[in-house]
Amino acid sequence: MLELYVKDGCPHCRKQIEQLEQEGRLYKLYNVGRDRTALKKIKEKYGAGMVPVLVEKGRVESIGYRGEG
Repeated sequence: MLELYVKDGCPHCRKQIEQLEQEGRLYKLYNVGRDRTALKKIKEKYGAGMVPVLVEKGRVESIGYRGEG
């Protein structure tokens, strides 16, 4: 299952969610604005400085959405 890291009010995060839902892909949602552990994970483990961050099987699939984030 995919992991998707987002924050409230992020239009790029909303677009990523919409795309995954249109494709019928299952994902677990993490809100980095509310979950400090998730925020630490995307920074330290995945080297991400922006959201959305999409992870599949422990590997980063994308950071940002189509070059934006």
